[in-house]
Order: sequence, then structure tokens, then C-alpha cells
Amino acid sequence: MLDLINDIRSQPETLLANADLFDLAYRSAAEWVGVGKEVVITGMATSLWAWHSAGLVLNNAGVSHTIADTSEYHRYGTAEADTSPLIITSRSGESAEIINLLDAIAGERTTIGVTAYESSTLGREATYVLPFRAAEKAFYNTSSFTTTLCVATAIAAGLAGRRDLAIIFWLKQIAEQVAVVASREQDKFADAAAVVARSRVALMTARGHLIGVAKQASLDLQEGMRIAAIPVSGGLLRHGPMELICLPDSVVVMLIPQDHMTPVMVRAASDLVEQGASVVAIATDGVELPEAVEVVRVPVTLPELNAVVFAVALQRLNVSIARALNMSSIEPTLIPKITRVE
Repeated sequence: MLDLINDIRSQPETLLANADLFDLAYRSAAEWVGVGKEVVITGMATSLWAWHSAGLVLNNAGVSHTIADTSEYHRYGTAEADTSPLIITSRSGESAEIINLLDAIAGERTTIGVTAYESSTLGREATYVLPFRAAEKAFYNTSSFTTTLCVATAIAAGLAGRRDLAIIFWLKQIAEQVAVVASREQDKFADAAAVVARSRVALMTARGHLIGVAKQASLDLQEGMRIAAIPVSGGLLRHGPMELICLPDSVVVMLIPQDHMTPVMVRAASDLVEQGASVVAIATDGVELPEAVEVVRVPVTLPELNAVVFAVALQRLNVSIARALNMSSIEPTLIPKITRVE
């Protein structure tokens, strides 16, 4: 467990150590992709979900793109015939789905590889490679996820022409905010973790820039604590998933930033509490929630960077959940570090 805790605490330094890479991604993305071209972005699980917030940046700028599960894009999509520039994200650069896709696409197709290992198959075969540094000792995705979030944001900002999202304007700030969350007192995390630990079903609810983080957090609970965690967008909560709060061992974990939808999420939290649900929230400072909700606070930041801050808070929560479950380490049994079979 100590390695995981140290991985979480070291993330501010890791983000700053990747400054040149983030800047390269921001400055070069448009040149590598080409002006006006549609881009396909692909990855699996964590590497895919790290692109959700960046996808909103592209949407809002009208940049034509598709974000696709690598296996589905290859097996049921147009991968073999497609000539669009392709961004492939894979921490290891060796996952089976990634290797299969690289074997299938045309050799002259422009590819940008985002990976922690430049010497990996993805690193070697990509036209351009962005090899980030994330020296994790524990199994869990900590620095690799937050760093990938930042690479994705940098690429999206470059493609969208968002000068306000140039690296110089936000990297130091986000590193400081990550440090605040990584060093925040343990008590609030422990109180929230106690509620999650006694539940076997968890609805992980978020909207906007935080949906990808909710998916990643659900995966962490599934792999690490074997809790049946289900990511649910805030807009879909009342369309079926809310019925699961009738189960006595369920919890709703809500991610609530300060934005135009905050009142809607707060109302949902209030309604859940009135119905007798156990509710945990990770919320930015200033968001007012019912007294019955166990709240972990995070600093207010730019909407496009909320995912990074909330991801670190969820990592801290994982440690506290594991402790509440009397786990000495968080180590999946059936899932290897690199998925070798599709």
C-alpha cells in the first residue's frame, strides 16, 4: 500500500517533469494531424476514458473527430480502410488490441502514439510518439492516468487552437492543485470510504468533463475492491440506475464540480438522500450539499482540468476504501498489467 500512496503523492512532480512533452503535444498536434482533417482517437479502458474531457474541447471547437474503443474500431469499424490521422493511446504500448490494430492499418497512415514506453511496439511503429513519464511502482493507474489526461488535453487544445489552454498557463497551477488533494487530511477520505466499503454496488455519477474519470474510478473499484461499480452519466441517473439505491448495500458516488450543472447535481443528491440512499460526493470548494452526504473537497480549477484534480481525489479515496476493507495491498487477481489476449 505504501508504494501506491507514494505514487499518488509524487504526481505533482511527475506532471511538471512532463512539461516539455505536454508542450510538444500542444505545439505539434495540428501539424501532425493536418489542418481540417478528421482525426480518430483510440485506446482501451483507462487510455480511452482519459480522452473524454479532451473530446469536449474538440467538440466545442468544431474539430471533427471520433473517439473509439480500439477493439471495436478494428473488429467492427473502418480501421483497415480508414486513412484519417490516428491517435493511439496505450500506457504499455503492448496491449493485444493495440498490436492487432497496428497490424491492420495501412503502413502510410499517420499515427500518433501516446505511451509510457517509447521502446514499445506502439512507440516504435507510430509516425510520431509522445512518450510520457509515469514511474509508478504500484499496479494501480495513478500518474499514468493523470499524465495521459494532461497529454490528451494538450493535444486537444492544440487541435482546437485554444491559446488559453497553452501549457504555460495551466501546468504549474494544476500541479499545485494536485499537491493540495494528494496531501489533504485523511479523515474526510476515511469517512467517505467507510460508506463505500460497506456497499457492494456503487453508482459512480458524473457529467461533462468528469464522465471519463467516473468510468476509470468504476474500473478501479471493480479491479481493486471487487465492488460492482457502475459509471452513470448524471443525465441518465433517473432513467433506471436510480432504482439500484433500493438495494440495502448500495451507494451513489457523485462527482460535482462548480459549473452550470451544479444545481442539477445538488438537487439529485438531495433527492437521493430523501429516498434513503447512501451518498458520497467529491465536490469542489463552495458546492453546498445536504448534511447527510459525506463530502470530500477539491480545489476549483478550469473545467478542462477538473478531470485531473478529481482523479487524484478518487485515488486517495481508493486507498481509504482498501484500508476500510482491511486490505494490505490493491492487486487484481485476474487482470495482468498488460492485456496480452484480446
